[in-house]
Amino acid sequence: MSVWRLIKKQYVFILRAAGTKLAERILYLFSALESVVIPIPVDPLLVATVLARPTFWRQLTFGCTLASVTGGVVGWGLGFFFGLHIHDWLALLPERFAAESAFATVETGFARFGIFLVFLGAFSPLPYKVIAVSAGLGGFSLLPFILTSLVGRGLRFAIVAAIARHHGNPKHVILLLTLLFCLFAGVIWLTR
Repeated sequence: MSVWRLIKKQYVFILRAAGTKLAERILYLFSALESVVIPIPVDPLLVATVLARPTFWRQLTFGCTLASVTGGVVGWGLGFFFGLHIHDWLALLPERFAAESAFATVETGFARFGIFLVFLGAFSPLPYKVIAVSAGLGGFSLLPFILTSLVGRGLRFAIVAAIARHHGNPKHVILLLTLLFCLFAGVIWLTR
């Protein structure tokens, strides 16, 4: 069997598995947990489910966004209610999972950038969980956190899902990638 046939066979198997209701539930659960503890982005799972069910790409994006922001609210709550103990808990975890220095940097960033930092964390590949916990730890208000997270996560997941949905049309992919780059560059420029 050639390598191409093996890859094609795996691709078809993954799409078949990603097209089930169970895969959709796992996507939402993973999206929520990724916003609190899991260090792996949810984007590949979102792409697989959108490729398997392209007509439902808006529903999958919306559900993924809500689940992610719900997980972010849990992270915000951890930072807000257990802020004094966060650093003690982080000391118990391995450095690559805890990222204690990342929390310290983000905490000081909230004093200067606030809402832009939440948007940057929600939209960019930066660890959203660090932003969420630090927002609660830094006393950032919950309602602006939720609204900014909905916009940032929604834009990110919508662009990723739209690229997956329109994977056969290079014009759409180039347009969406350009939009993604411009939004990311705009946030970087605003936070300088």
